[in-house]
Amino acid sequence: MASDKSLAQKISCAYQSTYGQLVRFFHKRTGNYHDADDLSQDVFTLWLNRKEQTPVQEQRAFLFKIANHVLIDHWRKNQKQKDLYQDDSKLDDAAQSYTTEIDPGYVLEHQQRLDLLSEAIETLPPRRREAFVLYRFDGLSQSEIAEQMDISISMVEKHIAAALLYCKRYVDAGQEKCTNDE
Repeated sequence: MASDKSLAQKISCAYQSTYGQLVRFFHKRTGNYHDADDLSQDVFTLWLNRKEQTPVQEQRAFLFKIANHVLIDHWRKNQKQKDLYQDDSKLDDAAQSYTTEIDPGYVLEHQQRLDLLSEAIETLPPRRREAFVLYRFDGLSQSEIAEQMDISISMVEKHIAAALLYCKRYVDAGQEKCTNDE
């Protein structure tokens, strides 16, 4: 109980002395005060919610280390959103400019690839599948996945990389089999 109180006091003191610096740090890199404020609050939230309760020697350095990770996650999320927006725009443009009928062979091939991909995901080991689905379909950052699954970020990266490689090989092998069957 006393350690919780002292931790809360340390975080409170660090908040008062470092919060403004964190906001400036994030604003300089994002160009947006609202994001800078939110990201600064995220840093303290992560500190409060961390599982490891070892004492922090250099609070400012520790907070800026967390801030760097938060910023990287923020950039990744923004890039993912930009990519999705661009992909959606390209699809809309393609759909509007595409006036002839779609080749049924192409539709069938595309559906087969989707079926193979679905099979590949279903055959992944459960923890690897969970990390992959959270990352690719739910849009969680690797650090969010690590926290949710109670594993290291490095392990999340390994799960995702292995899942991607497995799915690619599974789909390629399935397509090759379909081509050989014809």
